[in-house]
Order: sequence, then structure tokens, then C-alpha cells
Amino acid sequence: MNTKHKVKLKARDARQARQAKRVVNGIFIGLILLMVVILICYYVLAS
Repeated sequence: MNTKHKVKLKARDARQARQAKRVVNGIFIGLILLMVVILICYYVLAS
């Protein structure tokens, strides 16, 4: 493999790692927001 190809592979791996991190963070934020909405609905309906 030449060095250009190795650099491209390394850059692609780094890009995929950042994207995976963003997806995981998005899922956690979505779950937290869903929990907040469910709690608000529960308290509104319970009173």
C-alpha cells in the first residue's frame, strides 16, 4: 500500500469514529428527552 492510501484509510476511520460517537450521543439525548416528556405527561394526567 502506498502512503496516500494509508492516509485516506486513516482519515476514513477517524471520520467513521466521529460519526458513531455522534449517533450514540444523539440516541442518549433522544432517550433523555423522551423520559422528560413522559414524566411531564404523567404529572399532567395524574393531577
